[in-house]
Amino acid sequence: MRKLLCVAVVAACLVVTLCWAAGKKVVVEAEKCTSITPSMQKTASRLASGGYFIQIPLRRPHATTETGPADTGNATYTVNLPIHASYRFWGRCHWQDGCGNSFFVKIGSKPAVVLGQDGSYLRWHWVKGPTVEMGPGPVQIVIQNREDGAKIDQFLLTSDLSYVPVRAERATR
Repeated sequence: MRKLLCVAVVAACLVVTLCWAAGKKVVVEAEKCTSITPSMQKTASRLASGGYFIQIPLRRPHATTETGPADTGNATYTVNLPIHASYRFWGRCHWQDGCGNSFFVKIGSKPAVVLGQDGSYLRWHWVKGPTVEMGPGPVQIVIQNREDGAKIDQFLLTSDLSYVPVRAERATR
């Protein structure tokens, strides 16, 4: 009887831990970077979740075809992840047009990947990024210039790979 009770308690703890781990997410206001390098800049807006966002400013003349970035403007973050897991990156972005709809994102030691290139323009929306295995502990994230006119308000990392954000999230950091 005692052994059965012990097994039941261990099983219950495991279920609680798995449920807790499945819903873990870290939400960061993009303007809360640890460093920012021009041409990336912080900009105020009443439509942004924390009153600010970061962007690569629109240049005139704006490109009519995709070209490489004009500079290495970026924002760097240090994020503490609560558990070891596969995390999905999501960015709450605002795109100018088809030539201003992406950033490079570098997570930890993983190679930089493109975030964006979807066709939702001139409105804030969530863009699904890469899934990477990481944690627990601090990880460096770099959001870097790819196209002028691209903006990001928040990003989040979640271990619940089925989670899809809909509106601005409450920052956890």
